[in-house]
Amino acid sequence: MASEKNIPNISSVGTTSGSAIDDAIARFLPYLQEIQKKLITLLIVILVSGVFGFFYYQKILTFFMHIFNLKGITVVLSSPYQFIDLAINTGIATGVIIAFPLFIYYLLSFLKPALVHKEYQLIIQLVPFTILLFIIGAGFGAWVMQFVINLFTQTAINFDVTNIWDISHFFSQTIIMAICLGLLFEMPIVVTLLIKLKILKKKTITKNRRFVYVGILIMAALLPPADVISLAILTVFPLSLFELALLFNKSI
Repeated sequence: MASEKNIPNISSVGTTSGSAIDDAIARFLPYLQEIQKKLITLLIVILVSGVFGFFYYQKILTFFMHIFNLKGITVVLSSPYQFIDLAINTGIATGVIIAFPLFIYYLLSFLKPALVHKEYQLIIQLVPFTILLFIIGAGFGAWVMQFVINLFTQTAINFDVTNIWDISHFFSQTIIMAICLGLLFEMPIVVTLLIKLKILKKKTITKNRRFVYVGILIMAALLPPADVISLAILTVFPLSLFELALLFNKSI
């Protein structure tokens, strides 16, 4: 009889665990529904702006090509159906770029309840600098691409040969370069947040800076321009931004 009293009631245990799961679902369901609504809104913005970019890809790409001095380079289509890929890629890029500010707004509103007022205000203050540094980094990437174009053009002139570039390859390289450089130029923001939000101490980051150096060098080596001069340029500037970020946060 004593052993029977010690046997737990299986039905009560199942009921308890079931109610706990129901409570958890009821607690987090509003947040999940809110995230779902925001994701649907983002997808709609990307889709609508992507359709715009798809149908007006020629004007967008023509404007894009006018940014660069392509004198001495013949840009060609390598396939009769390549214009479809160009239209699709332009649509995707247009949709993502237009939806990006809305994504930042949603991200900040999602993080706000988890942050104290001081931390949230710090992030809000850094948002304009984040956007500015990304634009500067993307512009710097475009400048590096123009540097490579000039280098190829001069080489073609010296050897009296013609440069023929595939248009899809050219645009993909330029977009990859701009995005990667834009992200690399966010180094001061990342370092500042890590230190001021007390995620990592400045001493820890300084002590392990060699890993940051190696990461930047690897990323620069993977970027489209394969010449040594471009690699040096793509490495020196992000490393300088990293060191400036540490210097800026010297009081932390």
